[in-house]
Amino acid sequence: MSDPRWAPAAPPTSRRPLTRAAIVDAAVALADAEGIEAVSMPRLARTLGAAPMSLYRHVPHKDALVDLMLDAAIGDPPPTGGPWRDALAAWARANRGVFVDHPWTLPLVSGSRRMGPAECAWAEAALRAGVDAGLPVPDALAVLHAVNSYVRGASAPLGDRAPRSADLHASGRAGEFPLLTALLDTAPEDAPPEDPFEDGLTRVLDGVAAHVDDPARSQP
Repeated sequence: MSDPRWAPAAPPTSRRPLTRAAIVDAAVALADAEGIEAVSMPRLARTLGAAPMSLYRHVPHKDALVDLMLDAAIGDPPPTGGPWRDALAAWARANRGVFVDHPWTLPLVSGSRRMGPAECAWAEAALRAGVDAGLPVPDALAVLHAVNSYVRGASAPLGDRAPRSADLHASGRAGEFPLLTALLDTAPEDAPPEDPFEDGLTRVLDGVAAHVDDPARSQP
């Protein structure tokens, strides 16, 4: 079965101007508002004022719809011209922006699946930045993996996962975690969580720079 992300969309009919783009846009909006679990063909049909079976002319099944949604939500990568470090930093920030705007995309891109056109464009952009830095393609791929892994890890919502200082002390086990306890003791309980993304990104790119500037890399 062909991948609908790479296939041309079916044209609308004169009787009902329903399009694949309209279906995907409605599905993305629904997932943004209520989560990916809320998306179904019957629900979209009601939203679009269409018969449920009419959607299947444009999208063959739910899995194909999710692939198309992901491709649409990811969109186009940022331009990667200019210095490689600026390009990769812009790429990382924009990549994270996708996960912030569309949280349901993060678990999907982290799974085992074929990449669609949008993801291929993002990969190509990051590889181009690495090659422009003077890296061979295999090394540029390693940089892509490193930056991409950092972005995905840093984009996972922390929520209320971090323990509270009072809980550690009340449990009598604070001594088992002296560094963590000291850190939590100095943080106000009601303070909003800090966003360490930029600091972490700087450190990742510093590591890339060390590799780019390593004289041993150019030796045979």
